[in-house]
Parts: sequence; structure tokens; C-alpha cells
Amino acid sequence: MDNATYQEIPCISSHWLKDLLESPAECYRKHLDPHRQEQKPSAAMQFGTLVHCLSLTPLQFGDEFVIDTGNRRTKDGKARYAALAATGKIVITPNDFERVQAIVAALKADPDARKLITSGKKERTIIQSRQAGLLPLKARLDVHQEEKRHVVELKTIYDLNLIETAMTRYRYPLSAAFYADLSDSLRVTFVFVQTREPYEVQLLEMTKAMLAEGRNQWRTALDRFDECWKARDWSEAAPVADLDDDPLFMSFTPTTTKNSPGRFDLPIGELTL
Repeated sequence: MDNATYQEIPCISSHWLKDLLESPAECYRKHLDPHRQEQKPSAAMQFGTLVHCLSLTPLQFGDEFVIDTGNRRTKDGKARYAALAATGKIVITPNDFERVQAIVAALKADPDARKLITSGKKERTIIQSRQAGLLPLKARLDVHQEEKRHVVELKTIYDLNLIETAMTRYRYPLSAAFYADLSDSLRVTFVFVQTREPYEVQLLEMTKAMLAEGRNQWRTALDRFDECWKARDWSEAAPVADLDDDPLFMSFTPTTTKNSPGRFDLPIGELTL
């Protein structure tokens, strides 16, 4: 399953819960509002997706990306780019491709990182059903070492010195605990790789305390989400014109009205990738 297909599955992801912690209105306008605008991924998001693809699922590169070797400043170059973009694939430059190849080489040159990202199932999708009337949960794990009950998450970062800041800003403990709980895992390790030379690598294994903190966050957010879902009340959930970048922004339109939460027919359990 590619990432675009995953995004279309109408289930609660960790990103929904992070937005819910900002406010119910934030969650609604990004993921549930039937009038929300489609958000195009930023260049940084596309670059991160490229790193994930070449690091974890390189055989899928041709299905998701296309390299533009033309000059976009010329008339012919602009026309070529438009034609490539119309394919629905992510258009990248030769420089992007070479840069990511160097990043992947750095990951594989680190013995510990190489071991983590080359073993286990890649981009594993899990859907967990819940009681009737509530939306299921979903997660997409970068690497799942099922026998070891270990989840590995690959993250790009501009500067390794900013890891602590990123952990807080992007609520990585919440994501880690969410992934661990849905996959019945005991360990979660983040593999950070710098996106600027010298493309250094650093591993961070979540402690039990970190996972406990994240678990409290996602369960608190889910309880609040369910309250809003049942009450059809998303507190000041007026649509806005401009949406923030969200790497897991979804384009589905739930059949939800104020009087009736949407119901969906969903595949439950692990999906074939």
C-alpha cells in the first residue's frame, strides 16, 4: 500500500490526535471538515518522503516519483514539468535524487542504523477496530520487527542538535506510544538522519517513561475526540481558508452531518503492503 492510499483510509491516526490536543476545532478543520481545502505537501515533506522511499522501499521509487531533468525556467522545461506533475507522481530533481542517495548511504554506513532499517516489515499498516459508533485507529509503521516487538521510525532532521526540540514540537512520544500500542510492541527506536552534510545519524530509543508519557497523551486525546464525535461538537470548528502543512493530511470526505456521525466499512487488522 502506498502512502496516498493509506491517507485515504478514514481512521484516527496519531496526527489526528496531535491536532486534537491543539484543539477540537483544529482536528476538525484539518481532517473532518467536508469543505476543507486539499493541502499540497511542502518541498520539505516531499524530500522526507523520498528519503523514506529510497531507504525503506526503494523498489517503489518508480511508482511514486519521477525525475525532471529539464530546465524549469524555459518554456519547454515548464511544459515538461507540468506533464510530469500530471502523472500524479512526486517530481524531483537530479540534485534531490543524488542528495538522498548520499543520505541513504550514510544510514547504511552506520552499523546500528543499517541493522534497524533493513530488517523487519517496511511501511506496515495496522488498523484497529473499536466499539460500534467510534472510528477505528490506524498506524503506518516505518519498520516493524514483529518477533522482537520493536518499532523503528526513520526521521529526517536538519540538525541533530535539534532532536530534543523536535521530540517536543512534533509530539514524537505520542506517536511512539501510539505505534507501540497498536502493534503490541515493547520498544520504539527513532533513527534520525541529518539532511545536510555530513549526513550524520543518531539513534534514540524511547524509555519506558517516555512511552508512558506518550501513552497518556494519545489516550487523553482519543477520549476527547470520542466525546466530540458522539456530541457532533467540535468547538468553534469553522473552516478556514489556509491550512497548515500536514504530512499525513487526508483528502477523504466523511459522510458526517451534525445529526449523524459517519459510518465506514473498513478493513480491520494489518493490510497487505
